[in-house]
Amino acid sequence: MTVLSVLTGITILLDLDKQRSAAPAAVADVIAWTPLSLQVPALCFFMLVLGTGPVATDLVSGAARTTWLTVNGRGSAYAAKSAVGVAFGTGTAAASALLGALSCAVTLAAVGASQPAWDEIAAPAARFVVWMGCWALLCPAAVALLRSRTVSVLFLVLWPLLGERIAGALLGYVPGLDGMGDWLPFAAGRAMLTDVSAYAGEDRSFVQALIGSHLPTPTAAAVFVLSTAAFAAAGMWAYCRRDPKKT
Repeated sequence: MTVLSVLTGITILLDLDKQRSAAPAAVADVIAWTPLSLQVPALCFFMLVLGTGPVATDLVSGAARTTWLTVNGRGSAYAAKSAVGVAFGTGTAAASALLGALSCAVTLAAVGASQPAWDEIAAPAARFVVWMGCWALLCPAAVALLRSRTVSVLFLVLWPLLGERIAGALLGYVPGLDGMGDWLPFAAGRAMLTDVSAYAGEDRSFVQALIGSHLPTPTAAAVFVLSTAAFAAAGMWAYCRRDPKKT
């Protein structure tokens, strides 16, 4: 992830304009692992294995009973696994954002391009870190609810990319639900990661279409965080009711 973070920063050269400068929004997208084009940060895909492992391995191997006895309860076990995941997710994202920013700065300096307004990148980078913390909660919750590590990985890959887009389009045909697609969790998550107001002209409409949500960035962040909290609570409920080795 360290190597990829540095290499990701170098891709800022693809976003240079005719004046050989990079907009803060473009730099923010690069250090957040291009969520605008991929719909979610690419870092998520690398963390799927680590994110889904603690709950799935414990239950499938039958070691969950020992874990529950050690920490005095299923709820404590799930909370501990989630807390470690959040710490790892946010820590990795913060380190990656810092390395990506340094890589961008060095790359721009090496080619003689002007530096962006770095103070405008702090907020998007912070939202990226929070987003990755939420992702670390979604992974174990998906395993607990779907009862399969493989199905959970497929769901977390395909739902943000395709499933939610289709669901949002279908909701538009239901009377009284037009616009509900803006409030779907990952649509809000995309709006949280990418501030449309940072783009101008034709770029703004293009970015808006990629995001698929018209929510303001603060509202979108609240929706995504609250949706994650609800999903994590459902995951804890499912985990506390499951028997080991039943998948």
